Formats: sequence, structure tokens, C-alpha cells
Amino acid sequence: MLDTIRVALIQPKPYPTFDDPRNIGHALQLLDRCRGEKVDVICFPEYFPYQGERELAGAARQHNAYIIAGMVEAEGDHLYNTSTLFDRAGRLLGRQRKRNVTQVEREHMGITSGDGIYRAFATDFGKIGIPVGVDFWGQPDSARQLAQQGVEIVFNSGFFPVLKGHWQTGALVRAFDNFMDVVGVNSADYNALFQEKRIHHHGGGSFVIQPPKMLDKQDFRRWFKSLDSIEDWIQVKLDALEQVRIAEVYLGSVRRFREEFRRQFGLGGNA
Repeated sequence: MLDTIRVALIQPKPYPTFDDPRNIGHALQLLDRCRGEKVDVICFPEYFPYQGERELAGAARQHNAYIIAGMVEAEGDHLYNTSTLFDRAGRLLGRQRKRNVTQVEREHMGITSGDGIYRAFATDFGKIGIPVGVDFWGQPDSARQLAQQGVEIVFNSGFFPVLKGHWQTGALVRAFDNFMDVVGVNSADYNALFQEKRIHHHGGGSFVIQPPKMLDKQDFRRWFKSLDSIEDWIQVKLDALEQVRIAEVYLGSVRRFREEFRRQFGLGGNA
């Protein structure tokens, strides 16, 4: 099983409305930048591209990569804000519905809350979690549930016109609490059109957070004794512009030392 995976953070500048079908084509153009990079996971932000499952499934096959996309799922009379996962063969592996839906989403977009059960999805390199937005960084439930299921890395798709700094801070806390890797992906800075009003989206700030690379118990002991800050867990942080960033994420430290980390802090239980 791979200890190091290659991840593509796609931080797009969307068209002004969430459901603009041109966002599908734009998503495919951005995916083209991943060609030849041999990435394992490609992650889009919340609500991007909103639709286009057939096209994204085809792209997952072409790139031989898992794709995580921000999609709106319709079930009966309900709409759900989901993080949607396709496997390397383009099959729909699963969805994670957002639980903590904002007032704007409820009242103006008709989005229904999910059930608050956070699911681990098995990949060929381990288990991942894909909680949406504030479900991960704003409350401890999702990270705790996912760690208990053996998830080593969380992909947190978001849409953050505000609280970008707190998003990163909250994600860093969740990463430390549960000794896990986190990839956070936001939309880029752009002017959105919502309810016929132009709203500037102060976007960007996508990131990769992970514990330091440790290969054996001596590495862990040295790190633990010197532990004063976890700011160096932030390995990648993007600016506000549209971009595709390829990053390597090391899973070995989580696999080998999560239990020891919990034991040292007396956290107990099973991770």
C-alpha cells in the first residue's frame, strides 16, 4: 500500500453562478493540467463544478485517478450539497452530504441537511473521508467518526468567502486531535452572482496539512520531545488565484504513530 500519494488541489475561478453549465467545461480544462502528473487524487472545492457526473467519471478513467467534486445531488424533492467521489475506473464510489447547511443554502438554494453520519471510503491506498466545508473544521464530530473508522487522510472541499483563516486553524486542530492528514480545497478569488447580486468571493487559501515524516520510533520520540508548535504541519498553502497544485502527501506517519500519539497524550480509545 502506498505510503506517499500525489494529490492535485484544483482551486478554480468559477463562472459567476454555481449552476452555470460552463463550469463543467472549465473543470475539464483544469483537469488537463494534471495530464502526465500521475496523480492519485484530484480534489475540487465545494459546489464545483456543481453538475457533470458523466464528464467527471470519464475524466477519472482518463487520468486513472480518484476525483472528488462538489456536486448537488437530487433525491426526490430534496437537494443535497455533496462531496462526490469517483474511483480510478470512473465509477461513483460514494457521496458525503453536508450536515451543517448554512441559512443561505437552506433558504435561497433549497439545500437539505445530510444525516450527520460521516463515511470512510476505501481506496487502493487506504481509507479517506470527504466531509464538506464547516462539517470538518467547525465541529469535531466528522473527524472523530472518520478517525474511528481508520481514515488516514481527509479531503475537505469548501467554499469560503469568509473565515478563511479560521478554516485553516480549525482544520489544523482537527488534524492534531486525530493525528491525520488533511487536504483543504477552496474556490479562487472571483465575483459571484447570487440572487442577482454581485458578491465578491474572497477565495483561495487551499492547503495541505500533515504530521512530519517519521520513519521509526526514534523519529517519533525526537519529534514528540521537541513538540512546541504544529505550524509546520501546514505543508502547502495557496494564494487567492486560480491554480492547480500537485502535492505529495505522506501517510506513513499517521499509519505508524497514531496509536502512539494517542497513548502519549492519554487520549485512549481506538483510532
